[in-house]
Amino acid sequence: MRCAAILFVLITALAGHGARAGNNELGVLMMHGKGGSPEGYISELVAALRAKGYLVSAPALPWSKERIYDASYEDAMGEIDREVQSLRGKGAKLVVVGGHSLGANAALGYGALRGGVDGIIALAAAHSPESPNYAKRLGGEVSRARSLVASGKGKDRQRFSDLNQGTLVEVMASAEVYLSWMAPEGHAVMPRSAASFKAPTPLLFVNGLADRTASGKEAIFDKAPPHPKSRFVTVGSDHFGVPSVAIGEVTAWLDSLLQ
Repeated sequence: MRCAAILFVLITALAGHGARAGNNELGVLMMHGKGGSPEGYISELVAALRAKGYLVSAPALPWSKERIYDASYEDAMGEIDREVQSLRGKGAKLVVVGGHSLGANAALGYGALRGGVDGIIALAAAHSPESPNYAKRLGGEVSRARSLVASGKGKDRQRFSDLNQGTLVEVMASAEVYLSWMAPEGHAVMPRSAASFKAPTPLLFVNGLADRTASGKEAIFDKAPPHPKSRFVTVGSDHFGVPSVAIGEVTAWLDSLLQ
């Protein structure tokens, strides 16, 4: 009877080990930055993740060069929902949502507004509508958008100013959509998103040493619910190079989720 019990324990342990997700059962949604595309700064990282055997999705999202801003922050969460479900439908047992720059902002927002994922990756996280710099340079545009909404013109597309790595750029958006991305009390505020994760979630947060817009560890990362697999990493890169320079850190961290 004792031998049979030991054999049962061994079989159960082996079965449990075999049930762990492999690389081809880990899905990764990797999101580009503001005004970018899947073929831009995240492309080398996406190729490396696919070479590792992960299921990877890298769509063009509402803040891409071709779409900016054709949908609200909240609607963008719905697009992320569909990508997550698509990865699950392809066999992903674990799903990680990640992004670069504004894509990282959206990944953090997804953790707060939706949750239900197995990890979040924030690479050179950016876009801070709550910051003094945004208030100084875009405050007038935010006020104009509020006035348009109040006067019943919230759905009319207008020209607005936006900030991309410290440079003023012009975008076309409805006032309602613009506010969803730019309002300092809106969902795009990363410190609040991190503090509002639906549940403790593994978070990989990567900053570049030469990224002049990088938020500090205390500003965002430390506000997320603690998790033993969460990591804050600094790499030798500017803002745009972080996804490529951090490939080793990203793949090692993803591997750790499978252990």
